[in-house]
Amino acid sequence: MLASWQCVVLPDQRVAPRGPSGRSEQVVRRVLDAAIVELARSGYAGFRMDEVVSMAGVNKTTIYRRWPNRAALIAAVVDRMRTPLRDSPLPDTGQLEGDLVEAFARRFTFGRKVEGRAWRRLLDERHSPEVEAIIGDAVNERRDEWRSMVTRAIDRGEVPPGTDARLLLDLVRAIVDDRGPSRRPDTTWLTIAVRTVIAGARGGTLVRGRGARSAAAAAGLEPSISEIVRYAGRRQQESLAGTLKAGTQKPSAKKRA
Repeated sequence: MLASWQCVVLPDQRVAPRGPSGRSEQVVRRVLDAAIVELARSGYAGFRMDEVVSMAGVNKTTIYRRWPNRAALIAAVVDRMRTPLRDSPLPDTGQLEGDLVEAFARRFTFGRKVEGRAWRRLLDERHSPEVEAIIGDAVNERRDEWRSMVTRAIDRGEVPPGTDARLLLDLVRAIVDDRGPSRRPDTTWLTIAVRTVIAGARGGTLVRGRGARSAAAAAGLEPSISEIVRYAGRRQQESLAGTLKAGTQKPSAKKRA
């Protein structure tokens, strides 16, 4: 199953048509724009070609001549969203904290776009063989890029060898998503979430197959995701309280003199 952190901001693919094929490019663009909206609204199973025809303002025969069925049209939508990925790699700041903060901030922004909602619907229906056939390669390619951020951190010595990249990323996602829907990313909360998980990883708690980790989990000593979320929440409250205290503290008599 794909974790939801494997999303990314996709640059706008729209280009001004030029040359003799300009009209054809306009039609394709309108159809794909409409298909993304319908996919975000209805998902793959509920996707209706007639709705795309209506939104795009084109003849049904125009669509079916180029895309004979739903799967073909959705595959074209995925290809459109996937093409720019090679031109927008995930961050490589030289530090795991910087990489994760920037990558999850991009994920937040993308998830609130119509493309992000459409992609989310496909991920939710990945159990369908048709959907898996359409998005499987794109998912695997992006998954490897997300995990490479952790692999680079292991090579730099920031976290121990054998650190479970998927578990580390899932923990950050769980803490960040615990905040619920919001119109703008909470960078303070995101930074605390990333630092909390990295601190645990440095202690070896996320190393795959580590005996101590297994023993701790069996004894109930290893923190659960909910406990990590609560800890991160306390950290944010402490940070905010410190900021407010510093801002309201009166200068000493010596400084006033």
